[in-house]
Amino acid sequence: MSPPAPRDVTGRASTGRPHRRFLLGGMALLTLAGIVVGVVEPRGASEPAVAPPVPPALAPALAPAGGPPAGAGAGAAMLPAAAPQGLADAAAPVDAGSLPELPGVAPPVAAPVLAPAADESADESAEEGAAGPQAPALLGWPFSASGTLALGAPQARTVAGLVSAYAERVELAERTRVKAVKTWKVGKPPLRAPAPPREKPKLKTEPGHISGKGLPPVITQVPTKDKVVFLTIDDGAEKDPELLRMMRELDIPYSSFLTDYVSRDDYGYFRTMREEGARIQNHSVNHKEMPRLSLAEQRKEICTQQDVLEKEIGERPTMFRPPYGAYNRDTLKAAAECDVDVVPLWTAEAFADRMEWGRGDGKLYPGDIILTHFRGKGQWAGSMPDMVRLVVKTATEQGFAIARLEDYV
Repeated sequence: MSPPAPRDVTGRASTGRPHRRFLLGGMALLTLAGIVVGVVEPRGASEPAVAPPVPPALAPALAPAGGPPAGAGAGAAMLPAAAPQGLADAAAPVDAGSLPELPGVAPPVAAPVLAPAADESADESAEEGAAGPQAPALLGWPFSASGTLALGAPQARTVAGLVSAYAERVELAERTRVKAVKTWKVGKPPLRAPAPPREKPKLKTEPGHISGKGLPPVITQVPTKDKVVFLTIDDGAEKDPELLRMMRELDIPYSSFLTDYVSRDDYGYFRTMREEGARIQNHSVNHKEMPRLSLAEQRKEICTQQDVLEKEIGERPTMFRPPYGAYNRDTLKAAAECDVDVVPLWTAEAFADRMEWGRGDGKLYPGDIILTHFRGKGQWAGSMPDMVRLVVKTATEQGFAIARLEDYV
């Protein structure tokens, strides 16, 4: 299909050459203006107003994931937990797909700069009414459906501007994180995870577990050589606000496997968790032991919770962890029918006062999945922050970073 012909301000197709020269000259001026605007960041874009992980006092407005920031002037993006480090030089050519995700600003988009004007001889030889160079399509916030800037959109959102704003927030997050080490008494800053693999490893059911065609793989460890482990928290019974603050300030990624009957009293807590960079997965509706149920009953436990979490959190889970780690072939059949891609178990379990090891040697290995639960002092010899402190110290002392499970699976 041929690109659309240029149109004048009335919306009619332009057919005269004087119009073309006027249009090309205007494009050149706008290009120059775009370059200048791209160099000078607006005052609001450099302010650290909404850059997690930031103490609540410094972050009055957190943008919901995938939507525009709160407030007309909110040009800063919410920094995801465990954001990748080592950004490329902003002056180097950057394709849209290589930019980091910036929740609240949109998926990375092509730079909003008009294409340069063609020379006069090329213009004279062009076919009457043919379209000139076209700027790349601009989709998603901060651009409207027509490709123009949306109302209240942040300015200077060139590729260089995106990278510059992102780098500023990484720097702020790191300063906040170093300060939080003392606040939360973890001894040393948690190690930063490397950038996740461009291609996720192919998963296979581990030896000793049930497998079969069409069944999701059952794993206790992610196949990787990176010195990373994954923290996962089950059920949702305890909803400690200090856990959210600690994870945000220390910038620790994690995944939560929720059971509806203990989570439903406050899904807002878990929506906040998701908006700050954690991921939410399925742990059944009623936390029943799956092998004791029929296939239909298991399907109801898993599929119903898939629907609940999609409605409450806004994202359909891709993982299911059976309660108690107990499952049979029907469990895997039901999970497959409910859009589950993988069934992750665990290799170690964390409590507020101790670690329990599946291997018995007290060591972590690359790709290990750590299980813990939403519990407080009423059930544990400590709090959720006590548990996180122990996990962080254990991982750091053994040279491991905590990464997000969904980045590898």
